[in-house]
Amino acid sequence: MNKLVVLDGDFKSELRRHFLMASTFGEDFPLKALKVDRWSVLKTHLAFLRAGAQIIRTNTYYASSGAVAAHLDLRLNDYSTLIERAVILAKQAVTKYGEETGQDMSSEEYQLRRPLIAGSCGSAMVSISDVVFNKRSISAKFANERTQSYLEFFHDQRARELVAAGVDMLAFESISTFREVLSIFKVLKKYETVRAWITLYCPQDTKLMDGTEFSGVAAYCYNTLHKQEIMAIGVECDFPETIMPTIRNLNDSYKDKIPCVLYADKNYILPVTENTAGSSTMLQHNHVQEWWNVGIRYIGGGIHTVAEDIQQIRKQVDNFCKFKNEIFPFQRSYPYRKEKSLSVL
Repeated sequence: MNKLVVLDGDFKSELRRHFLMASTFGEDFPLKALKVDRWSVLKTHLAFLRAGAQIIRTNTYYASSGAVAAHLDLRLNDYSTLIERAVILAKQAVTKYGEETGQDMSSEEYQLRRPLIAGSCGSAMVSISDVVFNKRSISAKFANERTQSYLEFFHDQRARELVAAGVDMLAFESISTFREVLSIFKVLKKYETVRAWITLYCPQDTKLMDGTEFSGVAAYCYNTLHKQEIMAIGVECDFPETIMPTIRNLNDSYKDKIPCVLYADKNYILPVTENTAGSSTMLQHNHVQEWWNVGIRYIGGGIHTVAEDIQQIRKQVDNFCKFKNEIFPFQRSYPYRKEKSLSVL
């Protein structure tokens, strides 16, 4: 893949700005918003689209069937309806954004370049006991106790509903053990026309919670599924600068770099001003240059990032592409779900 794609930011942080009742619900307010204030969810998606995001993620990161039953007091039969609602809200935001920007949404050109929707599937780690919403509070022992069969069931439930509701791709996020990665592989085999990215949670520098090295898992993912199912592999860690040399070394062993996902920390998101001098422009896009060189192709916002941060990321990416004399597509230039185009990226 030879394009940079901008993702959205931390849905939870942006939602807090639109969901006025968020503080009354505690940490499970993203789930509550789907039930009591759908408009706030739509506005959150719309804020990221207006900021320049080309792919937005559904508000389903925390929405395991167990969490939905426990926190929303809904029957298991209502789970499908809730997931479908989350996807519909994302679709409505894309439609509204298209109307705002004067797009001909019936045209083939728009369909090829419209913003995409990724169905967010949070790790079993963030749904342990259906009450935990802070991945940093989970011990490695607790994460390792989940069997592979349980993990496969856990991910298949949500993935099935997201695919049925019409997402363009799946995003498996904060995956903490190699065992969970293997379970996701089995799930993806059931949905061969839908591609996905996987982000691995590495709280200890370059290792997952079970002690497995990120580079080994990333290589296994790409070699096993390759381009037919996996569109990119990413990492979530407290100090992103520690993982960059690992990604660089990993990609040095491949003729074609493994496309990687980065959820950029706020420290990397610099203000961008118009009509800057050449030296200043270099400083503003040097992070993007570094990311590009190591194989980063999808850039979104990490924890606590909001719409303004995504706007800065988009500006930095645009500046980088202009500096390289490359045309940055309005939204996208490749279809994901068309079977004949599965190997484009």
